[in-house]
Amino acid sequence: MDQPENALFRLKATHVAERLKLQELKDLVTHPIRDFSNYEMAVEFGESSYAFIYNYGSVVFFNVPDDLQEVYLKMIRETKYGAKIGDTNEVFYVEIRREIAPSTNQVYFDRIATGHISFSKIKIISMLVAESTALEYYDILIENLLEQASVYTKRLELEGKFIDSKEDLLKFVGMCLSAKQDIISNLYIVDSPDETWESPELDKVFHELKLMLEIDVRYRAVEYKAKIIQESIEVITDLVKTKREHMLEMTVILLIAFEVISGLLRH
Repeated sequence: MDQPENALFRLKATHVAERLKLQELKDLVTHPIRDFSNYEMAVEFGESSYAFIYNYGSVVFFNVPDDLQEVYLKMIRETKYGAKIGDTNEVFYVEIRREIAPSTNQVYFDRIATGHISFSKIKIISMLVAESTALEYYDILIENLLEQASVYTKRLELEGKFIDSKEDLLKFVGMCLSAKQDIISNLYIVDSPDETWESPELDKVFHELKLMLEIDVRYRAVEYKAKIIQESIEVITDLVKTKREHMLEMTVILLIAFEVISGLLRH
């Protein structure tokens, strides 16, 4: 692609769904598809203008007008699996500076400055920002579940019970298990893409931006919170199991007592 002397490109990432069927979306897209796999679909709108759609529910628009973004987001929302919370968004910038050497990149918290841009470099940057946006989504989701779990534990401390009905418990356990399954299936620490294996420049971009966005640290934090949720579920189910066992024991004792009393009355 032709390189302008100086330019600033806006990248906007949105986590819009729990899961996306890329093959289903592929049949709806009217613009040229630059790349396609089970994990990612790249749509090309024009020179240095792309949308990257990921199967775990994130979409990245690179240098795409807002109105066109809305068209695609609307189309995606009509085919998505329902999200448990609202969208999460992140804006990032790619800056071309003529005074920077073509193979040099300067990574900052909200942008990357480079002397040269390519589709492969845009693809790597978009992939990492998409992952960052998904991490934010699941961090909020887990925080909401932790807050609900704390309500149950506080009620247990003060009142000696934590739910009003079995349905409340089942609903909470279902939400926790679903969230954990989504995290396991949708989030993982991104491996180095194929493009980095043959390009030291792209490999450097990948690792420096991944470090700047704290992908590994944030992933481990979400994983740790998910573990706390799992432990909360185990405690609650153990309490319910213990309560049920006590009820069964009491029922057996009452039945035996009833038989003894009936026998005595018959004699």
